[in-house]
Amino acid sequence: MGVRGLTSYIAQRAEIYLKPYELHSTALVIDGDNLACNLYKDVTGCYSAFGGDYDDFYRAVLQFFQVLDECSIRPYVLMDGGYEERKLQTVGKRLRGKISVIKKINPNASITLFPLHLKEVFVDAVRDCGVPIMRCVFEADDELAALARKLNCPVLSYDSDFYIHNVKYIPLITLTVKVLTKQVKQHSKPKDTRDLRRAQAKHMEKRTKANKILGGIQTPAAATVSAKPGKTYKYLDCCIYRVEHLCGRGTLSAEKLPLFAALLGNDYIARSAFRNFFSAGMGKAGRSKKLKQQQRRIRVTLQWLRGETAESALAKVLSRLKKSQRDSLVAQVNAAIEGYSNELCHAYDFFEDHYENAFPYFEPVSEEEQSDEEDPLGLDDDSSDADGAEEEEEQQEENENKPAPGENEAKSNSEEDEEEPEGGPELEVEDKTLLFPQWFLDKLYPGHLSRFFVDLLHLRKYINNPQIEHFPHHDSNELALPILNYVFALLHNVEGSETEPRVNGEGAVLPIEYTYLTRAVRVTNVRYHKMPIEKPPAYSFVPSAPDARHLRAVFESKVPHAKTEQLFAQLERLPEDLRLYFLAIVYWLHRSEHCDLLHLHALLLCLVALRTIDVTIPAEREVKSFHRRFGKILKQERAVRDKEAAEGIKRGVKPSLLDLPVPERMAHVPKSDCYLVQERLLPHFHMQEIFKKKFDLYSTTVLHAFAEFQAVVYQLNGLNSLLDHPLPSPRMNQLYCGAFLYNLYDLLRNRPDVRYHVEHYLLSDSQLIFDFYCYLFDWCADFIPSWKQTEVDQAALKVQQKKRFKKERQAARKAAAATASTETADPNADMLRAQVEDPEPEDDFFDLNNKFCALKVA
Repeated sequence: MGVRGLTSYIAQRAEIYLKPYELHSTALVIDGDNLACNLYKDVTGCYSAFGGDYDDFYRAVLQFFQVLDECSIRPYVLMDGGYEERKLQTVGKRLRGKISVIKKINPNASITLFPLHLKEVFVDAVRDCGVPIMRCVFEADDELAALARKLNCPVLSYDSDFYIHNVKYIPLITLTVKVLTKQVKQHSKPKDTRDLRRAQAKHMEKRTKANKILGGIQTPAAATVSAKPGKTYKYLDCCIYRVEHLCGRGTLSAEKLPLFAALLGNDYIARSAFRNFFSAGMGKAGRSKKLKQQQRRIRVTLQWLRGETAESALAKVLSRLKKSQRDSLVAQVNAAIEGYSNELCHAYDFFEDHYENAFPYFEPVSEEEQSDEEDPLGLDDDSSDADGAEEEEEQQEENENKPAPGENEAKSNSEEDEEEPEGGPELEVEDKTLLFPQWFLDKLYPGHLSRFFVDLLHLRKYINNPQIEHFPHHDSNELALPILNYVFALLHNVEGSETEPRVNGEGAVLPIEYTYLTRAVRVTNVRYHKMPIEKPPAYSFVPSAPDARHLRAVFESKVPHAKTEQLFAQLERLPEDLRLYFLAIVYWLHRSEHCDLLHLHALLLCLVALRTIDVTIPAEREVKSFHRRFGKILKQERAVRDKEAAEGIKRGVKPSLLDLPVPERMAHVPKSDCYLVQERLLPHFHMQEIFKKKFDLYSTTVLHAFAEFQAVVYQLNGLNSLLDHPLPSPRMNQLYCGAFLYNLYDLLRNRPDVRYHVEHYLLSDSQLIFDFYCYLFDWCADFIPSWKQTEVDQAALKVQQKKRFKKERQAARKAAAATASTETADPNADMLRAQVEDPEPEDDFFDLNNKFCALKVA
């Protein structure tokens, strides 16, 4: 949800509110969405302008959890679910902001745009690490806090909400992802009793302003190990926050924190709603030029709340609000109080049922922590604002001489205003999981379903986050809308609990429909489309035993020219992990107007490189690092192959592999082939240097077709997950790299014979890899629409003609330049040579100053 300005406020006063902490040998509850976004931001940088480099992101997630495992940290990852209805207004505003950013996208800009499959790749990586993971129904903040209190362990996130939650909170920005080693001391102080040094506090403030979270993850192999004798332990350096650090000694109680967060503004209530309140009693929030307005508002709000009780403060705030806003504020404060003390934790039960030895670290509350709760940390008023001491003194004097805001108005309405907050803390916590059927929760909790399923079932809405696409075209997800409509029809046609259509006041039956939120064409705005169920699913939907024929039904109704029977029969020829991916390719080729065979060639080359080379040899994307690590191997292998070529020995496939099908041969690709092929492909993984000078050469038209393909894979995988995975889900980290795809398309667009170029230049060092590439393309060739095949042939012919004409023009220019150079060198050389050979004078006159005189016709 986020409390506006509180993160910066804490960062500027890190010496007061944060304490050093050594993270090791403990449980750790992790905000999965927050960690995924920050990891991707640090890993990819400007490469997010090409649609997503999932391979680099996947490796970064693996490295992060390897570091945690080295320090004996047991992580538990919770992912966000759908949106609550009260947050839809904020979602719409953020959607407009993202649309405006994408419309003016610049590959050199530092703005990070999150790709479509980000969370799915993150979930795959977490599962591969063996880490417990669960997707919540709605936002995971309350569930994170409840699980952390139950396990008595910290929460790792970068969300200002946790500054007001009753948990131990480690801001992600303070975590140094580097394994450190220290000796065990017999008489050592508790881990978080030492104050933060000034240099450390300044460093954290700089990282907050730079928005740099996890820079330079060091894997356990690269971490330093202590050489001193004795028992040691490994840990991660970070800072920890407790709510007592903000409350102070008896000055700000925990009951006031929800109201404090609401006054600052969040996703559910606008900051402008309290304009009258602040203008009445807190209009002069100091004149410090060092502090921004929101920082001054936080400081003054804290000072005012210290002199109020929770009931009186809420009554005075309500008296300055409009009547239409009062109920919203009271409901929000009550919900925050419920979440603050919520002990209902579905994540604990889920992890205990689905993972063996789920909780190896279960720390009871220590006596020191109990004493901290009873006697919170004392903070001096002067130390709470070291940057603006003079302004704070002036503000205190004004507050002493001025009555509290809304004091007179609160008296008349005190009875009805005080009745609501009195009963707030006593309300039972609402179990939001009761809004959903049990079969849906069984699929949602393990992370099999994406978060948009919650919106479709609960709100009947779909929020389409735009990708890097061409704005004059329709949004990229429009291509996959038939699949999404089919998913919506399945959710509301569950056998035995079908959704009944509503009837309006006139007696007409209203269709079952959902609202599709997406970008408008050409303009920065959001459009709302009603998408009704046109017809029921082709087969009945039983969630416990779903029918796999639903996948086939989508192709039969929406892609009639794709030869559905032959298509699903030919899937058996492909590896299992590629079958759903190639179904998406066929769907995309038939329905997209913007893709051609060059896009297909680029996808297949990317698939072959990521799925084969990155699995066989260590993944390395920097050219200098690659040559530093494997330069000797490359040199030796090149020498061997050059010698074989000189002797006339031609490399091919080993006879023992010829009996195997082509896909099965990929497990036997030698490492030497992978090193040599990767050396040729490596420059194409990076953004072209020309974009740094002429970024207008960056083409969103090319990327739009790839964005449409991602949308098809996303929706098709969603349908496949709802049907309990009749086909394995595609691993996008082994299939898709946006920058690599763009560069391959740009490279192949000027090649008249793409297969010849791939064979003799890109994959010339490995016959096995080239055969697999040809095998995949030949499989797709049977399902390529005829109109695309003809169009591509004409395009290739035009390119070939242009190249031939260009060569002819260049040859003509060279010949003309050679003739001119001989004439300008010595125009009288031929005449002088003739006079030497034949000294007799001639009757014709030759003008030596006129080089055209020799052209005279006798």
